[in-house]
Amino acid sequence: MSNRMQDIVNKINNLPTLPQVVESVMSMVENPDTTASQLAGVISKDQALMSKVLKVVNSAYYGMPRKIVTLNQATVILGFNTIKNLVLSASIFGAFEDHYSNQRFSRMKFWEHSIGTAVGSGVLSKRIGLGNPDEAFVAGLVHDIGKVVIDEYLHEDFLRILDLAETEKIRILDAEEEILHFGHPDIGKQVAIRWNLPRNLVMAIAYHHTPGLAEDYKKLVSIVHLADAISRIEGIGYGGDSQTPIIDPDSWERLQIRAEELGSLIVTIKEEFKKAAVFLSIAS
Repeated sequence: MSNRMQDIVNKINNLPTLPQVVESVMSMVENPDTTASQLAGVISKDQALMSKVLKVVNSAYYGMPRKIVTLNQATVILGFNTIKNLVLSASIFGAFEDHYSNQRFSRMKFWEHSIGTAVGSGVLSKRIGLGNPDEAFVAGLVHDIGKVVIDEYLHEDFLRILDLAETEKIRILDAEEEILHFGHPDIGKQVAIRWNLPRNLVMAIAYHHTPGLAEDYKKLVSIVHLADAISRIEGIGYGGDSQTPIIDPDSWERLQIRAEELGSLIVTIKEEFKKAAVFLSIAS
């Protein structure tokens, strides 16, 4: 970490933390002795969080044949990992208050882009059969979290970054590097470490622009990288600039996705994004 970024991280004394329930849930999911009722019981202590999880579970995104009325039901039907990822997603949405909603960077458009990337990551994960698609969804959701931190805690600098990206027609990442001497992946990584997020998410946040540099979880990072690019190219939400994304060509090879598949994958991503509108409702 650069000295400048370390100084800034140290100054952000109010950097939000995730609710204690999130750490408890992550720990419980790793324990083979945990029961569905125990997991549901811990989440139920946070009524607002429980309400958000049930809202998503009963949305078109999961397409349940009947309404799920309790967390215990949801946990049994969807599984521990899916519930864990829903808890994590809902908590991340709630970690930052939108103090600048009427300013130039729409937080809602940002979350749209994040959800578009999350949906795309889930679709690509299913396509290559990489683990649980919900893990990829969360990785896509949090990939740009560093932008929110810069906007929230270095707001004047963030406005300068937006100005530079617009006037010079460059990526927001390049504008960040010029003004701050580090980018949103760097600060996002520090937030992920502070939140004690799993290493696969740390890698996705830190290397979503440079998947070849990831120390591990390269396939997941490549998935997020490509989903981010697709979301931007297709105009899903807004990430802070209008530049055509730079795509790492090795990512296609790493995931063994053929060029002729791209069209159908994009159609699927757009369809899934419509179903994922419920995530925007819990972000607002």
